[in-house]
Amino acid sequence: MISILDTPYKSLILHTIYLPIGKLYLLKDCVVSELYFEVIGTAQHASEALQLCLDYYGTYDVIKKRIWIANRTQKYSIQPVAWIRLKKEATQYLKGYCVVDTTKYGIMNAILESKFVPINFKNATTLDEAMQWTQEIMSDQESA
Repeated sequence: MISILDTPYKSLILHTIYLPIGKLYLLKDCVVSELYFEVIGTAQHASEALQLCLDYYGTYDVIKKRIWIANRTQKYSIQPVAWIRLKKEATQYLKGYCVVDTTKYGIMNAILESKFVPINFKNATTLDEAMQWTQEIMSDQESA
């Protein structure tokens, strides 16, 4: 898997947040997360990460629903049931959630995770596909 830093999307990054579990790249319409090897993501991790994103966007008065792209450049796990605890935050602040992974293990985990995600969900095999989906979802939001 390719990091956003190694793609043309790097130029779209507004801000980077460094966390003990990985990095968040904040763009206009989405947040791209790249977690570290063998991390186990929890609801608390996600809630704290989302709050840091909201703090940044709030500073510039650009709070709106965005897409969260989990760019799985490393092998890690997310507790799927964490989405149950995050339902209110997810539906309030996120328009969609996309997992980018090409491995069999990653795709199986994404399918399981999708059962718990309370917002638009997509499993993609490339960051390009995820970014295209982001634009489609955000265009739908703006025209609604």
